[in-house]
Amino acid sequence: MSTPRSTGGNTRTGLTALAFSVLLCGAAHLLLRSGATRLSPDLLTNWQLMLGLTVYGGGTLLWIHSLGKLDLSLAFPATATQFVLVFAGAHWILGESISNLQLIGSAIILLGIMMLFFERGRASDA
Repeated sequence: MSTPRSTGGNTRTGLTALAFSVLLCGAAHLLLRSGATRLSPDLLTNWQLMLGLTVYGGGTLLWIHSLGKLDLSLAFPATATQFVLVFAGAHWILGESISNLQLIGSAIILLGIMMLFFERGRASDA
């Protein structure tokens, strides 16, 4: 059973929260990866891990806020943009190598998300 969602400001607020959630969680993954390569017995002194966990917590709070404003069937697939953001950040920030197949896969993910939002936009116009 679906619950009706408000339009206008609530949807805009939900989409904004969703976008920042995706950005924060993507950044957190990069910080966690960076911190994981510098593990020590005292994890609390690893600033990358601590900052990564904090940023991830902020992203999670924004995710919960967006769920209160958007349908899960729209919000959840949009989080797949994290795959692309982390992939790009791993290459440009962490210096990891990428292949042509990975680039194609990332493009397919973005295309799928664009199709989802395009379809939702057309349905709301009807």
